[in-house]
This record gives sequence, C-alpha cells and structure tokens, in this order.
Amino acid sequence: MEETGNGVLLAIDWENIRRGAQLYQRIVTPQTLYEAMKGVGEVFGEVKGGKAFGDWGLRPDDGAAFNETGIQPYQAPRTMAGKDRSDPAMLLEVYDWLRDREDCGVIVLASGDSDFQILVDKARDMGRRIVLCAFSQSVARDMLAVAPLFPLEAELGIQLAEHGDVPVSEHQEAALQDVMHVFVREMGKLENRMNFVGYNMLCNQWMLDWGMAWNEYECRKLVDQWIYDEIIERHDVYNPNNPQYPTSAIRLVRSNELVRDVLGLNRPAISNPVVPGEPTAIEY
Repeated sequence: MEETGNGVLLAIDWENIRRGAQLYQRIVTPQTLYEAMKGVGEVFGEVKGGKAFGDWGLRPDDGAAFNETGIQPYQAPRTMAGKDRSDPAMLLEVYDWLRDREDCGVIVLASGDSDFQILVDKARDMGRRIVLCAFSQSVARDMLAVAPLFPLEAELGIQLAEHGDVPVSEHQEAALQDVMHVFVREMGKLENRMNFVGYNMLCNQWMLDWGMAWNEYECRKLVDQWIYDEIIERHDVYNPNNPQYPTSAIRLVRSNELVRDVLGLNRPAISNPVVPGEPTAIEY
C-alpha cells in the first residue's frame, strides 16, 4: 500500500442529509452539519476542506452557507423530472481525491447510499479509508457492512424514542395526518406543473425528498393506504415507446373532502366589495 498523509476531506450529499433530517422533523443547517462532520474528521487527522453536492440553483442560500464554512458547493443539477443527480458527481469527485490527493488519508462521506460501496473498496486498495457520517436510517445495509458509521443522530444530539408504556395512538394518528397533508399539498404542486405523476418516480424520489418515509418500500405502503382511503387513485398513461405496457401514474381524488380542504378548494368565494361612489351592476 502507498503511503498517505493524515489529511481528511468531507464529501456531502446535501439532499441525502436533508431527507434524513426530515425523518426526525428536524432541519439541519449547513453550518451545523459542517461542525458535526469536522468533529468526526478530526478524530482521524486534519480536516482540509471538502465539497457539498446538490442543485444549488434550487437552494442558493444553502450553497452560500457551505461556502462560508470553507466547503466548496459542487453543482449537480437535477433532471427535468426532478431526480437528484448528486451520486454520480460524488463518485467521480471522491475517486479523483483518492487517486490524486496525496495529503488525503481519510474521507468522511455524508451519505449512506449503496452506490458508494465501490469507493470504499477502492480506498482500501489505495491505502486510504472512507468513513460515514449520516443519519442511520438513511444508510444502506451494504454500506454498514463495509464502512464504519458515525450516526448524525448522535453527533447532532437528536433524542430518539425511548422505551416504556406511553399512550401513542393519538400521537401516531396525528403524525400520519400531518404526513398526509404534506403529501396532498406537494402532489397538488406536481399536478399543476406536470402532465402526470408517475407511480415509480413518486415512490422512488419525490416522497423521499418530501420526508414521507425513509425508504421506497415505506413510501409504497403509504401510497397503497391512501389509495384505499380514496385520497389518491392509480391510472394508466399511454406509453408511446411500448403501447402494450402503459405507464402507471397517481393522481389526487379532488372530489375527496379532505383533499379539497388541504388544497383550499372548499374556501368560500370572495365577492367583489362595493366601493362607495362606484357604480353597481345594472339590473334589467
């Protein structure tokens, strides 16, 4: 193995961290995340900076905040459909660090996606090391098997649920109701700007971005429940590339009273006020 320095670099998947924080109904700022990751990095050596990956056209304030900490924002624009593309950019950039940065012995990775397993293997072959600093619920099992994890829950002092007898039914119902309200509002926005909302994209990307659940399986369970409750419904969309297999899509049931309430469709119409001195409509 080649000799390496004791420098530490930080690589941050900002959407992954934001999504993980939403699972705890928390907001993590770039400054807070940097301080937590810097503390982890200093266990291994001198932190020499790093990069935060995301679409900074969507979150310019967050990009500026990272820049103030000395972390360079790296622009990874989303696709037209809204899919995050930070992972490919991080893979290439971190591999360049492993190959070219002789002063870098450890990389602290703020992501737990299984796509990064190949980087862990490459780092080991090069005599370097990758450690994880992310929310434990968003770390893939494959990554836990190959790289040590410093849970952000512990680094940020997030208090997890404790054991004991407590009346949880009302709390659980209220939390699920809040999640559903967020879902309806975000679905309404999607339907206003898109021809249709694809089922797979909804469960694999958008609901995770909204903090609905911590994996795709849980998102699909929620969708199935809301279909049963007639909040949403599935429908087929013609697929010109393969007409025999239409695209499965989801849409709000806008006749549902709860959906109408959340979207504000049940608000009474505001009549035009009569201004003194102004002529009124003429009746015939």
